[in-house]
Amino acid sequence: MKNKLLKRVVTGLMAVGMALSITACGGGSGDAGISKEDYAQKFTDLQTELQEVQSNAATIDPTDTEAAKKLIDDMKKPFSDFIELTPPKEYAEAHEKIKSGCQGMVDYLDAMGSLIGETDAAKMQEVATEAGTKLQTAISDLTEGTTMLDEAK
Repeated sequence: MKNKLLKRVVTGLMAVGMALSITACGGGSGDAGISKEDYAQKFTDLQTELQEVQSNAATIDPTDTEAAKKLIDDMKKPFSDFIELTPPKEYAEAHEKIKSGCQGMVDYLDAMGSLIGETDAAKMQEVATEAGTKLQTAISDLTEGTTMLDEAK
């Protein structure tokens, strides 16, 4: 089960990586928050950090619960960092949608992390089902947000 859990988490992360790769923003400076260039860099940093964590996931022993917990924490950090950004005014609406997707990913990862060491099959199925719904919503919000961001350029 631990191996399946790790595979599910990494698969979810890969799906998010694809959703975030839809756009790259840049150019000019905004009237509020960080500049468009800085925002674009933070967006790129989010993608890069997620790719690094995904690469690191391949080296994790699925039976090492402490490593799995650390991996999940490492996966949450880029999303949490991005949530804290104050975007340029032109990107505010798109950022709110991306922020919602990032929070959804944090919630998904928290749910998957709660399964580490869980032995109750019914509880595992319930949490996995809820986590799957959270992942779908997060991917949808991230995809919509990145499309909005691209349109706001």
